Amino acid sequence: MPSRVRETAPNPFEFGRELAPTELVDRDDELAALARVAVNRGKCFFIGPRRFGKTSILAALEHRLQRRGVAVIRCDAEAYESLDRLAQALLAAAARTLTGPAASVGARLKKVFARLRPELTYDVATHRVSVSLAAADRAPDAALPLLTEVLDGIERLAAGRRKPVLVVLDEFQQVIKDGGESAERQIRAAIQRHRHVGYIFAGSQTRLLAELTGDPARPFWKLGERRFLGPIPREDFRPFLARGFTRFGFPTTPDGIERILDAAEDVPYNVQRLASVCWERMRTREDRRLTASAVDDALREVVAHDNPAYTRLWTSLTQAQKKALKAVIDERGRELLARAVADRYGVATSTMQRALQALDTLGIVRQDESGGGERYRLEDPFLAAWLAMAQEET
Repeated sequence: MPSRVRETAPNPFEFGRELAPTELVDRDDELAALARVAVNRGKCFFIGPRRFGKTSILAALEHRLQRRGVAVIRCDAEAYESLDRLAQALLAAAARTLTGPAASVGARLKKVFARLRPELTYDVATHRVSVSLAAADRAPDAALPLLTEVLDGIERLAAGRRKPVLVVLDEFQQVIKDGGESAERQIRAAIQRHRHVGYIFAGSQTRLLAELTGDPARPFWKLGERRFLGPIPREDFRPFLARGFTRFGFPTTPDGIERILDAAEDVPYNVQRLASVCWERMRTREDRRLTASAVDDALREVVAHDNPAYTRLWTSLTQAQKKALKAVIDERGRELLARAVADRYGVATSTMQRALQALDTLGIVRQDESGGGERYRLEDPFLAAWLAMAQEET
């Protein structure tokens, strides 16, 4: 029978939430580089696929900078239904962060943001300031100027501070989707004049953001540095995983650790999730060794749990998209537009190209640059295991 310690011990492998700064594995270089953006009042496009821990890094950055007296205004653009609501959230965050004592907040905001006519509410119980904008109810085509007016106002507030101010917009691609091409022009026109505020524009749609910032014809060309977030190196992930098991008396094997990393394709979320399921299974079993076979059993449990979601995704695809997805898996994402590959899957190369673009837009695959050139990869590596299991059973 498992010991009482094992029954009550918390699972050391966390996933599906924003990690605390102390829980990050080997992200010191990224944090140091992003902190310099704040100190230098610079601009950075921080681009990383979903599930790589980008948001946790940004949270850790905020924690680190606030301890140094840096004011951080952080918003997730995907959390708001429109650009005007995002602008309102930024203004509320600026009010709480940059305006000083609550008694003076209203007067100062109304002076700095006079054109926006801000209305303030102060909650005595929570000591929290909320801001609403009469301008937020303007016509949809006025939402983008509203956002840039808020950014201009934050710049004016920051001008009176000795220490840096950093604005972080997570999932920034949503701003471009909502605002269209004019969003790029208007945001650049505003922030290129700002000298007191640093900006980090973070996003998970790697192809869109790479094109947005890497095309000389686009407004964001050379507006700031680009930093791409990669996987955690295996030499750092291996000892982290081993410690999580062995500290509870679960022996590991090199093959077991490697199998977790291979199955998860080094994606931090997937690594943590698979390790978590392995840990729970070992806690209640007689054989407590982490072997490759034990990992495979845990992987089957994971994909069985997600079977409804994977089934809905698969059945929603066109025939061409299904073939392209199979090609991504079977060909390991390489040379997919070669004639021989397209012939193997019974589609024209033009059809394969359109299907891959559609899968990218849907967030099912992404393009990665690697030492061997461009490669398509699954956003969720466990989808490959599910498809293999599903097709074995039919």
